[in-house]
Amino acid sequence: MDLHAELRAHFGHETFRPCQEEIISKVMDRQNVLGVLPTGAGKSLCYQLPAMMLKRPTLVISPLIALMKDQVDGLPAEVYPRATLINSSLSQEETDSRLAGIANGTYSLIYAAPERLRQGSFLRLIQRVGLSLLVVDEAHCVSVWGHDFRPDYLFIRRAIDALADSKEGLDPPTILALTATATPEMREEICQQLGRQMARVTASPFRPNLHLEVFPCVNANEKMRRLSAACRDAGGSAIVYASSRERCEKLAGFLRQERVQAAHYHAGLDREERGRIQEQFMLDRTRVIVATVAFGMGVDKPNVRLVAHFSLPQSLEAYTQEAGRAGRDGKKSRCVLLYSGGDKTSLSRWLRQEEISVDSIRSIYDALKQRIPPAPGSRCGRVHAEELQRAVFGEDARQGGDSALRVAISLLEKCGLVSRHPDTGRDMFIELLPPPRSARADLDDLLRLRRKHAEERLQKMVGYAEGKSCRHQIIAMHFGQNLPLCRTACDCCSGTAVAAPVREPAPVAPTFDEVPDVGIVILNTLANLPFGVGRTGLAKILTGAVDSPVKKDRCPTFGVLGGFTLKLIRKITDDLIDAGLLASDPADEYHRLNISAAGRRALASGEEITRNPLHAAPPRRPSPGIGETDFAGGVERDGARYLPGRDTDGWGQASGPAKPGVDASDAGPDEDDRFERLRAWRLVEARRIERPPFWIFSDSTLRAIARANPYDLSQMELIPGIGPKKMAAFGEAVLGLLHD
Repeated sequence: MDLHAELRAHFGHETFRPCQEEIISKVMDRQNVLGVLPTGAGKSLCYQLPAMMLKRPTLVISPLIALMKDQVDGLPAEVYPRATLINSSLSQEETDSRLAGIANGTYSLIYAAPERLRQGSFLRLIQRVGLSLLVVDEAHCVSVWGHDFRPDYLFIRRAIDALADSKEGLDPPTILALTATATPEMREEICQQLGRQMARVTASPFRPNLHLEVFPCVNANEKMRRLSAACRDAGGSAIVYASSRERCEKLAGFLRQERVQAAHYHAGLDREERGRIQEQFMLDRTRVIVATVAFGMGVDKPNVRLVAHFSLPQSLEAYTQEAGRAGRDGKKSRCVLLYSGGDKTSLSRWLRQEEISVDSIRSIYDALKQRIPPAPGSRCGRVHAEELQRAVFGEDARQGGDSALRVAISLLEKCGLVSRHPDTGRDMFIELLPPPRSARADLDDLLRLRRKHAEERLQKMVGYAEGKSCRHQIIAMHFGQNLPLCRTACDCCSGTAVAAPVREPAPVAPTFDEVPDVGIVILNTLANLPFGVGRTGLAKILTGAVDSPVKKDRCPTFGVLGGFTLKLIRKITDDLIDAGLLASDPADEYHRLNISAAGRRALASGEEITRNPLHAAPPRRPSPGIGETDFAGGVERDGARYLPGRDTDGWGQASGPAKPGVDASDAGPDEDDRFERLRAWRLVEARRIERPPFWIFSDSTLRAIARANPYDLSQMELIPGIGPKKMAAFGEAVLGLLHD
């Protein structure tokens, strides 16, 4: 068979890309194959061309509806009528029509989600029709320990075995597994999970047209400045990846403010809006998309000139796949990672929050027992996934709740507590098994291993971000390949790497003499702005944030409260609203602030509104109370000494005992800035929980925290004055304050 002639006839191409011909030849020779090809290397042709030549249909298992649709829509006119997809986006009438087409031989190429293989009626249909080739696309999703595990991929092996045991007397299908991101260990796991020996075809991950760069940044402000410059310099379309929906929206708004045409994309938008935004991007009507990592799979846009990561990816595999969406046309493109010292802590904290806990799994197991009634000899029943998800996670189920539910059920299955059978319609069909004695221990081991693998992936991603050697070489080594230095395709080899920044002194909050009354500053700012703003916009103006809605040339008080936190300014603003000096129209979707008549009178009176809480005027020395002894320079209470100035909370209240050995005389500007922010946070927190500030942490403990600048809880535990209860109550909040 002349594969080149078939390639020209069906797809109009004259030549194959690297490894395509080798994979197709093996498939046509009925060999099971695992192909590892980088993003943009043309994996889809490896099964689309054989599908046109084989006697019976090819079934492609694909994880995402959007991925299937983009694959089918991108087929040439000669191939398109012979392809179809089956997924939950279709009406029942359309689904029935396409299933009938499969039964009568209309289609040679069929796309379906892995969940479809759990439906007995679909599995029986493809058993009757027979398959020549079964393709597992994005095969890394079968890896239990991988970055993108999909529990329904574990059922593929059972489907393969069922097809091999076909009662129709047909030969079993050839298996082709494809992925862009599989380490040597993951390749072994893929073959094990699919239950087949497979020939391996592995292409080099090196794409010389991609210039890999890492920009170490001090903080989010510097990241935004770098991002703005990179997007402006990009000669074509750009994708910016961020970790959360809120971050996507804020970054897109910031870029538009910087005169960069940008839109945000995430799962919180309705389907029509997501479709419209993607279409505008594909048509070059929107140049920059700021998105969560769901965007891009199957989006074959050749002229993406920049892929930038504002947030640290979860793994080097994920980064390689996402960055690989740049430069699919072979032209020079940039892959930029913006990295700050706090990114590891933030991602580690997020991973801990997203972990599936023993309590969650127990809740799911209990919910299954409630929904599957006892029956003689067995306990089997239908369970609606969405209803079960709501029952366990609540009406406001967390993002990714469906995935968490399916992972939890797969873990219960691995521990021998349940068995999941082929689905009935859109319901899961689950059997409760007699609990093994080792179930709890097995579950603990599985969760421990999940945490271990997640931490290892994070460490390797950080190693890439902080690495000083060829970045393409680091990626190749991760995927088990040797690669010479790229010489010109990364910042390290080309000599353009940016050194880790020397942390500049953070803005110091204004003293009482400079800004005695913060309330007056806030009211005057609102009175002179060219347009209305909300609480956060106001706080960004006053702190001089890079993404402030108004710059210095349009606001004389821009940055005057540099050194204050956004949170503290919002709190003071809320106090002014409560006092009736400011108002916010509830009908206004942007919650813009207005000065009330009472606020204007207060401004005109010249009276104090809100005293500077960080640098208040020194309080009068308090008289000794019961149990207190006056001494030179302070008050002694219950054996502890409270010093004015150093040990007051800024409102004239004693905040904690002075401890020997804590001397702020040699503190640097960074340390002082952290200390003042911690004191401001302590004051707000004390008011919230209605406790005196010293009950939270003493000044000496805050000074020790500011000096140590811990990046995780293990570092924070070493600081004197922080016990287990204080760590549990305030540890995460302090880390967030220091490094967000």
